[in-house]
Amino acid sequence: MYSRNVSGKVYTFGVSGRLYKSNVLIYDHQTESLWSQLMEKAVAGPLSGTVLDKRPSQRIKWATWKRRHPGTSVLSTDTGYQRDYNIDPYSGYVQLGAVMFPVGRVRNDLPAKARILGLQINGQSRAYPLDAYQFEDNKLRDELGGVSIRIETDPSGQVVGVFDEEGQPVIHLFAYWFAWQAFHPDTTVYRKTK
Repeated sequence: MYSRNVSGKVYTFGVSGRLYKSNVLIYDHQTESLWSQLMEKAVAGPLSGTVLDKRPSQRIKWATWKRRHPGTSVLSTDTGYQRDYNIDPYSGYVQLGAVMFPVGRVRNDLPAKARILGLQINGQSRAYPLDAYQFEDNKLRDELGGVSIRIETDPSGQVVGVFDEEGQPVIHLFAYWFAWQAFHPDTTVYRKTK
């Protein structure tokens, strides 16, 4: 997640429909600059080279969120548009073996569409395969870029937070392996030690 405040001005963003290395580019309505989510900056247009300010966020199941925050209000799906929001338009994409659009070379450390949790700390990046290992006591401890981190999951194995040694949230993202490695070519892959 990124702040809409860029160099002291608030921007609004939309999906451009364009891809770079098979990853969607967003655009701002004010200048129509194109922004790469995984490069974290504008890549074309008047704001090219401008970096986005990352913000901590969570991606958790609704049941988990509701249990933690029972008074949460939910946006209505009655938007005035004829769209069934219960249907995932990308549901079949994961089952396709190949990447649909060009991404360049894909390292074979993991399957191209393996889901990963990506971290970048002090110039070092690492991919944590989400389906390849089990957490002990619902926590995984590691060190990256000189920082001790703790990845926490709920009993089902869903990642619910990433924290540093002081308990502060660590910014992370979820991606497919092919996209993460395309934008982080020197990334390492976490391997559970016995």
